[in-house]
Order: sequence, then structure tokens, then C-alpha cells
Amino acid sequence: MKAFARVLAVILVLSCTSLAQTAQTTQPAQTAQTTQPAQAATTEASQPETASAAPVFGPGMTLFVEPMDGFGQRVAYSITKKKVPVVLVNDREKADFVLSGSAHVHQRNFFTGFVLSTNGRGSILINDAHTGHQEFAYIIKRVDSNTTADETYQSWADACAKHLKKALEKEAKAKEVAAAKEVAEAKEVAAAK
Repeated sequence: MKAFARVLAVILVLSCTSLAQTAQTTQPAQTAQTTQPAQAATTEASQPETASAAPVFGPGMTLFVEPMDGFGQRVAYSITKKKVPVVLVNDREKADFVLSGSAHVHQRNFFTGFVLSTNGRGSILINDAHTGHQEFAYIIKRVDSNTTADETYQSWADACAKHLKKALEKEAKAKEVAAAKEVAEAKEVAAAK
């Protein structure tokens, strides 16, 4: 009975997320039809300027999350829940970076479960959407024996979001330090004159 309730809960969650994604993808199409031509011309004029600039891995970057057999939805949810400073987009063309990867938990059956433990492996990669250059990677190997596969996948997605947030914060801090050094050097040059 517990297994049936879990399966029912998973189906309910997946159907809700698919409905939410469908609603998100139809809303931009509807708003695009209602915009005025003058506004469309100004946005088209500003797009080539932003497209020519190289995307920067850091807070505020646009990120497309690939489906990854359902694991992508969990990662996207965790990114939103953990308030990772990225902009998630539904269209790969609009993204500066693409998050891809895989996750698999090997559940043991009743008899082998007494002798062998549950194992699994997952990984995510963030690549530049234009060049394919890898910017971030995270590998997961831990599986708790007392958790279900769904709980394991969700904990992995949470861990991916947590480590991505730390990496982005580290990148932002490095940029602040570099900017402070640049200002200090400029002041020294001005004082030397």
C-alpha cells in the first residue's frame, strides 16, 4: 500500500510540473502576440549588442536545464528553491549556458538488498551554449540505504543546486576582488602622476 501511495504521489508531482511547464511555455507566446510593433523593434535592435558579448559564468546568467530523464526538473526546482542567482529559461536558444547530465539509482531487490547496498551515480555539467566550453561540473555518488529512489534523486538535485550557488558566489567574490585591485592600481597610477 505504501508503494502505491508513493507511485501515486510521484505521478501527481510529475503531472503538476508538466502542466506548469506547459503554462510557462504558452504564456510568452501569448504575450508576444499582444506586444506593439514599436516595442518589438526596440528589443530586436538591442539583441545583437547582447548576443555579440561573450556570456559570463556568474550570477545573473541565463541557464537552460535539459530534461535528463526527469532529473532536470528536480534540479530546476532545487535551483529555484535554493534561490541560486541564475535566470532559468525554457528555450535553449535564449540561454547562455546549458545544464546537462545524468542520474541513476540502482535499487536492489528484496533478496540482494540484505547483502548489497543500494548504489547510484549522478553528475551535472554546465557548458557554454555557444562554444561548448565546460564551466561547472559536479558528481554525486552517495546513496543512503534508507531512502527511496525519489528521495535520493531530490537530495542529489538539492546538492547540485547548493554547489552551483557556492560556485557562483565564489565567482562573484573573485570579480569583486579583481575590480577592487583594478581601482587600487588606478589610484596608485593617479597618485604617482
